[in-house]
Amino acid sequence: MATALRRNIMNKLTKISMVVALGLGISSVASAEVYTVGTNPQGSLFYSMGTAMAKVMVEKTDKQYRVSPYAGSSTFIPMLNTGRLAFGFANGGEATFAHQGKGNFKRANPNLRLVGVAIATQTSFAVPTNSPAKTVEDLKGLRLASGYNSGRTFHFYSNAALSSGGMTIDDAKKVPMPNFVKAINGMSEGRIDAALVPMNAGVGKKAMATMKDGWRYVSLNNSDEAKAAVTENLPSARIVSVKPSASKTGVVTDPTNMIEVDFYILTGAHMSDDAVYELVMSMKDNKEALGNAFAAYKRFDPMGMVQPNPVPYHPGAIKAYKEMGIWKE
Repeated sequence: MATALRRNIMNKLTKISMVVALGLGISSVASAEVYTVGTNPQGSLFYSMGTAMAKVMVEKTDKQYRVSPYAGSSTFIPMLNTGRLAFGFANGGEATFAHQGKGNFKRANPNLRLVGVAIATQTSFAVPTNSPAKTVEDLKGLRLASGYNSGRTFHFYSNAALSSGGMTIDDAKKVPMPNFVKAINGMSEGRIDAALVPMNAGVGKKAMATMKDGWRYVSLNNSDEAKAAVTENLPSARIVSVKPSASKTGVVTDPTNMIEVDFYILTGAHMSDDAVYELVMSMKDNKEALGNAFAAYKRFDPMGMVQPNPVPYHPGAIKAYKEMGIWKE
């Protein structure tokens, strides 16, 4: 009887232990940090970058990252400012506009903070391969997307690119489009004659595959006057010469002059120093995994994450950069 009693007690203790362990497991899952990353729509470069970053961070940390696409960064950047999102992506000019309340942002976003540069990318107007247009000046009088009410930053990209040829959107036949994804689709469907295509963006590659003869970039003017005009229209933008290669979809002319802008990971002042520090260091330590998750990250340079910008860096990022030896007081 004593043996049976001991066995009964041990069985009960085992069941209690299992319940406690299960409870702890559920508690752990429930309390796991979840960081939402705001991006542009599916098919955009930022969406692909956000998805890849989230995938690697989930694999390499004990945190949960999830991507939430929006119509444009003018929609989700204010959510970073108010603490409703953890991270997001924007180019350097757009981050400046957002922080200062200029350009496509009616109100300043003083709580916006920089995490660091993920990549620098190039953008220019693209035309169907059989188009007679070769340079930006050739776009005069053609049908171009305008408005970009849901992705206003491309209004400034458009202004900057056209300004290199001494033009404005008023020199073209304006066709209202809500965002650059719709504009690229409009070009592939023949509704407009040219569209801005970020280098290697998913929607651009899709258009290349679906258009009868594909598309190619037109080259911008790279005179000193053109360079000054581009930077005036889009802060932090610069003109670079790009050579054709298999990894650069749509680059045909050698060289093709394009706009280059640093793409930043953003956050808000509400985020903890530890969370931002962990993101920076995890990206630094997992450059190869990021590149495997999305090819654009093969250009990611951890030692180049700090670039001049009027928007303040988050203290957690500064801590990481000091340890990396790339922060200058």
